[in-house]
Amino acid sequence: MTVKCPGAIKMSLKYRNLMLSYSSAVQERSPLYSHIAKRMADDKELKVILTPLLITSQSLPLFMSSVLCTLYSHDSELRDYYANFSEEVKTFDDHGYEVFKSFIIEHIDSIVFMTNNGDLKKNIVERSAVLVPIFNRIVKEAGCDRFNVIEIGSKAGLLLNYDWYKYTFNKSVTVGEVDDINIKVKLKGYNHSLLKPLEHPHMKYGISESVIHLENDDDFHWMLSLLYPEEIKRRKNLLKARNIYLEHPVNLLEGDELMLLEQVLDDLPSDEPIIIFHVHHIKNWSDEKKASFLSLISRKASEKEIYHVHHQLFGTDIFLDFYNEGYLKREKLANFDLDKLKIEWLHNQPIKI
Repeated sequence: MTVKCPGAIKMSLKYRNLMLSYSSAVQERSPLYSHIAKRMADDKELKVILTPLLITSQSLPLFMSSVLCTLYSHDSELRDYYANFSEEVKTFDDHGYEVFKSFIIEHIDSIVFMTNNGDLKKNIVERSAVLVPIFNRIVKEAGCDRFNVIEIGSKAGLLLNYDWYKYTFNKSVTVGEVDDINIKVKLKGYNHSLLKPLEHPHMKYGISESVIHLENDDDFHWMLSLLYPEEIKRRKNLLKARNIYLEHPVNLLEGDELMLLEQVLDDLPSDEPIIIFHVHHIKNWSDEKKASFLSLISRKASEKEIYHVHHQLFGTDIFLDFYNEGYLKREKLANFDLDKLKIEWLHNQPIKI
């Protein structure tokens, strides 16, 4: 008679609960991943193999992305069940699960490596839409012909190419002239007449602790794999944005974000306004790092004209900081639903922090 130790039972239950919880959480966004996780919950063989790997809430989405990324590099019958590779996907039945399981076991080493070392930071191209009304306002206020843009946490730099995309606001107002990609957005409370043709920045810099190189297929496949297989439109936009990036590359710098920011600010021309922005990036920074970040911008703003567009520094709204003769002026600009692509313009509303 084999008796399981309490620790093994606890780990087994944790694995099963993690699978079922994930299955429920992604059911609407990814029926495929939901089905896979539910099947994995009671798969004793995979449980033995994967329990040491799948120990946190982040490890399971990393695992799913790692499987998909590996699938991009290795032809397999499993591709028939993913919308990434087939327009008419097969129903994920018992045979489909066996194909999935065999693929995991065959490529377990690369899947484990990517799960342990991967990053869940997505580059959602459509999020660039919020920059259009904001940058229109800043450029008008600055009254400048040339300006420079810095993104903190840019990763692959796709948001920095906002000026090469086409946007349709509220199904009626079009901005941009590139038909390769058309981002459709709902914009509430903004005067449509203020949506002007996009100005191209003089220089663009993306700063990240780690950079994804879009010219590298492996890096790009990882980016694609962070999306659910069912996110067809986002995946198509990502593919189009990559092609645009290869035609219009930006300067991507990797390393300590605050140190690199100071270097870039020092190097940029003093007679050209600078826009620093970040969307959905710094909310997990320590309070100390946030304070150092704001202090750095404050110091440099005494020498140069700097506009700081920040998101999730103070809550979920988007704010604009501008220093005028040493005094900070802070405006609430917008609320941005990152997933539904809805922008509510909040300029002139009271600030509560």
